[in-house]
Amino acid sequence: MVRWILLFLASMIIVPVGAQTESEQLKEIEIDTVSVTAHRKVRSEVSVGTRVSEIGVQVLQGNQTRSLSELLSNNSMVYIKSMGQGAQATSSFRGAGSSHTQVNWNGITINPNMSSSFDFSQIPVFFADHVTLYHGNSHLKNGTGALGGSINIDNTPDWADTTRLRAFAEYGSYDTYTGAAAARFVKEKSLYQTRVYYQQSDNDYRYLNKVFTQEPFYERRQEAQYKQAGLMQEAYFKVGRYGTISNNLWLQYGNRRLPQPIIVNVTQHEKQRTLGLKYLFDYTYQRDRHKVSAKAAYVLDLLDYDQWFDSEFFTSHDKSFNRSQSFHVIGDYTYRASNRLDVNASMKYSYDKVDANSYSEASIGRNVAVLQGSVRWKTTDWLSLSGQVMGELNDSKFAPTFSVGASTQIASKLSAKANVAYNYKFPSMNDLYWQPGGNPDLKPEHGFSYDLTFSYTPRLAEGLYLKAEATYYLMNIDDWIMWLPTQTWYWEPRNVQNVLSHGLELSTETTWLTGDWTFKLGLSYTYSPSINRQRNFEGDNTYYKQLPYVPLHKANARLRADFKGWFFTYQVHYIGVRYTSADETYSTNAYTIHNAELGYDIRVRQRYKLTPRIRVDNLFNAYYESTQYYPMPLRSILGSITFTF
Repeated sequence: MVRWILLFLASMIIVPVGAQTESEQLKEIEIDTVSVTAHRKVRSEVSVGTRVSEIGVQVLQGNQTRSLSELLSNNSMVYIKSMGQGAQATSSFRGAGSSHTQVNWNGITINPNMSSSFDFSQIPVFFADHVTLYHGNSHLKNGTGALGGSINIDNTPDWADTTRLRAFAEYGSYDTYTGAAAARFVKEKSLYQTRVYYQQSDNDYRYLNKVFTQEPFYERRQEAQYKQAGLMQEAYFKVGRYGTISNNLWLQYGNRRLPQPIIVNVTQHEKQRTLGLKYLFDYTYQRDRHKVSAKAAYVLDLLDYDQWFDSEFFTSHDKSFNRSQSFHVIGDYTYRASNRLDVNASMKYSYDKVDANSYSEASIGRNVAVLQGSVRWKTTDWLSLSGQVMGELNDSKFAPTFSVGASTQIASKLSAKANVAYNYKFPSMNDLYWQPGGNPDLKPEHGFSYDLTFSYTPRLAEGLYLKAEATYYLMNIDDWIMWLPTQTWYWEPRNVQNVLSHGLELSTETTWLTGDWTFKLGLSYTYSPSINRQRNFEGDNTYYKQLPYVPLHKANARLRADFKGWFFTYQVHYIGVRYTSADETYSTNAYTIHNAELGYDIRVRQRYKLTPRIRVDNLFNAYYESTQYYPMPLRSILGSITFTF
């Protein structure tokens, strides 16, 4: 862990050489202008005190064949708990639980109604134009629930982009095949884009079994094969001088076997098929000081599950089929009263419906209405303030929330921002209605959060630039819901814990331009104590212990070098010890993973581009488990080629 801290400090302790105005800096590295514009668009919707991080376009393009779980694990401060390649992958954001991360697609919440925990392994990076993270629970635009933070996937039309076709194919270890293509058609007032994606893998990777015998031995993973396919259709229209219409349709299909933990000695088979459909209609009108937006969305999730045994002692056969639907209607209005004052108001109505044979009733519905208002005020050239209030009516239960933020420029390259927020997370449909075990008397999880962030963006030397951010956060999550065993054979959710999560988020990005070379080094480190601060009974040995599967330490490093069409990327990913029991009795080992990639852009007639690349994941063949008894792949090698014109 010491080497990570030294690496982080080394990137910051570089003596600045000379001073430079902001206009000179932007003039010298004009390529960053697009990035700045995107950040302004994002920040207009959140508190000025909220920490916002965006995964860069270059990183997204380099991870097109990966899932969102791999992207976030290697390039963000979110911890991803995975059961293996292609298997379920959930998140922990700022020490909170997997259900406390809200996932939004173009401003629509797409967390599953049944569990609220999003499976990031089923989302290809290829379908995302922008991935933005809002740290903490102060982002209120999409309702309650994001106690840890929110991850936002956006598709935005680029009318100036002349690309007509992008296609790639990749083959890698364990017979992993990936292929995708995107076709664009652009006219003066319309833009159409179609994306298709397919991936399949035998996924029979080798791992080291340390469970069954005293001497570890290698064997291959069984029943972990998977297939997934996706289609996204986008259509954008300019209506008059001030209006735009967006239509987005997203289909996602998955078919996978669910591998068993290696500690299980009984042959058990599990298969899961999923189908997701998302449709969004958006009309936006912007003229002078007014901006009006109206959205309507439909989200459908189908899950077909099958379980059986190859044993004379276990003869049960479990099948289930679940259907989850959500309808959303959103109205949003922003008025720019002056160059320093923006006022926003929004209304949202959602209807959630679940049809499941495991619920107390065959069909369960839920109505959610949200009213939100916010103000952003730039009081002086060096101080900005914001405030948001929101009320959510979830069936008959009402939840008021708020957020207050401030941002100030301390010096020409040094700024600070702070935020205080209060938010709720209503129980999931499974928590309320699963049979047996559902508890309709559950209270919402809720709590305060506090953030303080410092940003430093100097020019260190000729062609050398630094962006550094440091955040301290503290949040309470009261009435934390946990599933616990009862006196009978089933488990039941209860409001049993009050959690204190606090910690540090540190990140730097250093860019060095010299001749034909461009180097970019990104470092991040999170320190995330997340403990139960309530003693539920005498002798409760979970009191003041770290929550299960929340690592205290997480760090990432990414170095990219570009030279005359060649590019090389080297990543290091560190995860500290994670306790697997609430009393810290059992744990999984810390691990460090190294990944490398080499590629070359071949230009043909200045319009066509071929990009062959080779990637090696887990370069040093490290054995590790993200989830206990679920081994992850050892070294894997993948080769791909991308065609663009």
